[in-house]
Amino acid sequence: MKTLESQAAAQLLRRVTMSELRALLAIKSAGTLTRAAMALQITQPALSQQLREVENKLGMPLFTRHRRGLEPTPPGHVMLRLAAAFGVDLNIAAQELAMATREETSVLRVGSMAVTSAGLLAVALGRFAQQSPDTQVVLMEGPRETLLEHLRHRRIDVFVGRLPDAGEATDLDRETLLLDGAGVIACAQHPLGRRSRLSLEQLLQAGWILPAEDTSFYQQIAASLRAAGLITPLARIHSYSMLAIPAVVSTSDLIGFLPTSMLASGTMSAGLQRLAVDFDWHASPVGIMTRSEPRVSEQTMQLLAILRSVAASTRGVNGRR
Repeated sequence: MKTLESQAAAQLLRRVTMSELRALLAIKSAGTLTRAAMALQITQPALSQQLREVENKLGMPLFTRHRRGLEPTPPGHVMLRLAAAFGVDLNIAAQELAMATREETSVLRVGSMAVTSAGLLAVALGRFAQQSPDTQVVLMEGPRETLLEHLRHRRIDVFVGRLPDAGEATDLDRETLLLDGAGVIACAQHPLGRRSRLSLEQLLQAGWILPAEDTSFYQQIAASLRAAGLITPLARIHSYSMLAIPAVVSTSDLIGFLPTSMLASGTMSAGLQRLAVDFDWHASPVGIMTRSEPRVSEQTMQLLAILRSVAASTRGVNGRR
């Protein structure tokens, strides 16, 4: 495979059409040429020909073909990421175009991790909607690294979530709103709720639902337990959805961890209780990140002010910063 300088690679990419990017996006989403062709409402031979044309333009294979299907080559992974970014940009543009036809005055695009969108941000957006009825909010949820890339490329206006380490993402402005711990939750009728004091050692053999192992919240839990000389409990369920954890706990005998910011926000189900577990959690900074720009929109400034107010109330309930 030939090597390319950045300028030469940029010239090759300019030859790729929107239709061809849409075909790559369909292949990425569908997983196979057959399903991608069905999604695009074209024949598989026509899609195969379109893929060959892209590869000919770039002068390199994007996929390795075998009986099980297509396996992306390193350039193929790059082009699939480009196609996915194209899809995000197209969806955002479609939303804003639809809003513009309804004569709505402004759009605020917020990116949030699951750990904040159901707690701190949910309360803040409710207040923002009341105070700014002419502003439409588009909420995008996802992993931190993905959302920070969206922020850099202006697909979102502000990020809300767990902040990266101080030495990371230094090209963006950051503000810590609170230091978030964790609590242990159970359903309202769970017999453990009758205990006035519990230790985590007593709970390690219980049935658990935990966040997925590659999430920042799971890593915070694991680090806190390791520091106390404890192992992370085995989970019957691992969840990428923060909303699923309290929902499952409230309807079962499983117990789980939940960020204290979500517990303090008042957005959790009345069918839950927080167990009286005495444990010193490693705090995780939760805050906002924006682009380093001299001017910030009035709508963004208003949302940030509301977030600071909600965070101050949450810190008061938590009893810690």
